[in-house]
Amino acid sequence: MAGEKILVVDDTRNIREIFTTAFDEYNIITASDGKEAMDILGRPNDIDLIVLDVMMPNMSGLELLRQIRRVNKYCKVVIMTGYSSKDIVIEALRSNADDYIEKPFDVNNVKEMFERLLKEGGSLNDDGADNKADKIRFAQRLIERNYNRRLSLQDISKEVFLSYKYLSRVFKEKTGKTFNEYKLELKIASAKQLLSEGNYTLGQIAYMVGYQNPDSFMKMFKRVAGLTPSEYRNRRQKKPMRIPKKEKER
Repeated sequence: MAGEKILVVDDTRNIREIFTTAFDEYNIITASDGKEAMDILGRPNDIDLIVLDVMMPNMSGLELLRQIRRVNKYCKVVIMTGYSSKDIVIEALRSNADDYIEKPFDVNNVKEMFERLLKEGGSLNDDGADNKADKIRFAQRLIERNYNRRLSLQDISKEVFLSYKYLSRVFKEKTGKTFNEYKLELKIASAKQLLSEGNYTLGQIAYMVGYQNPDSFMKMFKRVAGLTPSEYRNRRQKKPMRIPKKEKER
């Protein structure tokens, strides 16, 4: 496996340079802080794995991890820490990190970790993707990573070297859904999760799942889910009814 894209987020230039030079079999992209990383991830991308340093200014690696997981559940994420702290590792794994690295690290050991994680998740740059089923899986992963961004079937057709019309037909045959239906399903599923958490306004959720207009989001959500976003949130957050204890038998 070679050529996979790895985003390394670390405020220390030396660490970024180590990844760029020592991991040259991969396509390494670097960011110096969480804002720069989210700018990169906010555009359509085919990043296969993200490495996040825990200690960064303005936004910690764990905070950035939680932001990434709200919009992308599929990309592999590795937390990197210079602290031999069990608590940090546990919190990272609870926040859905796939693994962790402790500094100073052994390059060969990290390469083995990357190879394992990338093999588990598959790669959008896999040269073996030369048949119909592989290319549809490729397309599905690209949609899953970019469902909340401007991504068209025409964009994907260029990536898999298939005509738009042919890809449209084959995608429907293999998934049972059109491209737009598949993308919408991911948007609504993500919106439901965010609504269940209860920490965001409807406008924020609309933006996070890819809608610039909250009204469009609310209309589409009701059409798919059968409830307005507010109704869905209220149902999810209702406290279970208390069942009175049985009276003691006399």
